[in-house]
Amino acid sequence: MSGEIDIGRLGDAMRDAAAAADAAAGRPMLGLRAVRPGTGGLSWLVAFPGPAFLCMDESLRPESSLSRMRDVAQANLACEVVDEMVDAGALRALRPHGEVLAGVAPHLSAAVDALRRSSDACEALAEWRDAPERIVASLVALDEAVSIQARAHAAYATFASVTEPLVQRQAELAPEVLSALVAVERAAEDAGVGVSLGGVLGEGMGGIVEAADEMARGHLTPLN
Repeated sequence: MSGEIDIGRLGDAMRDAAAAADAAAGRPMLGLRAVRPGTGGLSWLVAFPGPAFLCMDESLRPESSLSRMRDVAQANLACEVVDEMVDAGALRALRPHGEVLAGVAPHLSAAVDALRRSSDACEALAEWRDAPERIVASLVALDEAVSIQARAHAAYATFASVTEPLVQRQAELAPEVLSALVAVERAAEDAGVGVSLGGVLGEGMGGIVEAADEMARGHLTPLN
């Protein structure tokens, strides 16, 4: 096997992996996920009550390499963080608020342009999140998400910088402009563009490594 997986046949592949895990562990599993870390081919990470874990290679044999198990576990955990942070619906909800702002405050052209660029990146990230391939935990795909989100974050930072002086004179703003700005801020918070996805992952990497090591200690078959 090459490590590639046909998403259209993923259901069959998952059933095969579940059967192999059941045979190897002799106990019912809680869940499994296909994982493609930065090196090597496809692996399967299976969770059991305990907690306990089993990593299988692309041939559905229990993994014997401790370093490979750690790589797979870390990739899966990092992708779980991204799965939780990237909300396609919230990302797509930013643009309508930007369009309202453009309509009521055409004089804020620099802010509106920055918000449009952020919304474009948000929609690209929403498409990334909705793709069927997201069922596979892939570090390559994660890097793509971080890159897209960085564009959304940078553009929104420009918007925030341009509009920050308006905070000092809210009383002078037309009610509809103030309302639109507040709505944009709330939508941006929901979409997560005010923070850097790459930064969150970087700050959380120590915890991810520790959790992956704990998962490796709970592996059902020997690792060396």
